[in-house]
Amino acid sequence: MNERRVNIIGILEKNGFASVSLLAEALGVSDMTIRRDLDYLEEKKKVRRVHGGAVTVENCNREPAFEQRATNLVEEKRNIARLAATLVETETTIALDSGSTALELVKCLVDIPQLTIVTSSIHIMNLCLSHPNIQILVPPGHLRPHEGSIVGSETVEFLRTIHVDQFFMGVGGIDSKAGVTEYNMDDIAVKKALAANAKQLIVLADASKFNKITFAKICDLDLIDCLVTNATLPKNLQELFDDLGTMVLKP
Repeated sequence: MNERRVNIIGILEKNGFASVSLLAEALGVSDMTIRRDLDYLEEKKKVRRVHGGAVTVENCNREPAFEQRATNLVEEKRNIARLAATLVETETTIALDSGSTALELVKCLVDIPQLTIVTSSIHIMNLCLSHPNIQILVPPGHLRPHEGSIVGSETVEFLRTIHVDQFFMGVGGIDSKAGVTEYNMDDIAVKKALAANAKQLIVLADASKFNKITFAKICDLDLIDCLVTNATLPKNLQELFDDLGTMVLKP
């Protein structure tokens, strides 16, 4: 394997996802050269092609640490957050998961009057401390210290009793056959509980999540009321969401 392809794997392992244009710029070659490299690496089962770029094969089943996710694809997540924020009205109750995109979203919501947020995220709770217009509802449970999230059977039992207007949910992957998937079983249990009692399930997903399958299933695609993303969907997913009547918001 040549040095450039080794470097591509290194960039993907560090960032979790990289676009074709980012790899081309970083390595000083054309987009076409990168696409050929990615085709080769996918054939060797070193990477997995996704819309606009690639992820490492390992990243399909191993969740990157929160700190890594929070600094990866930041502008894409901010674009998604700004779009998602337009869906939130005053005097509503919403749920946010513990993902890095949800953290960007709450930064766009801090001036909304009489907003109630249900969340298991320590990061979101801390951010809202200085905003008295936001009421935070926190479930019991135990802390995943490296993730800053509250999980466990007590968490799930409590959240099953809560009804919200909207649940904004980050995901590990979206696939036409496997549905919506995630990396960690504790997080999946929390997300299932919140989704079950939400009037609207709104999925937040950047382009790296399309046609990707991670560890275990959260739900089928027909449960999604709205998908907020930063990019054009792959044709197979766009056609599927069109058939389902799912709203898709993108820049």
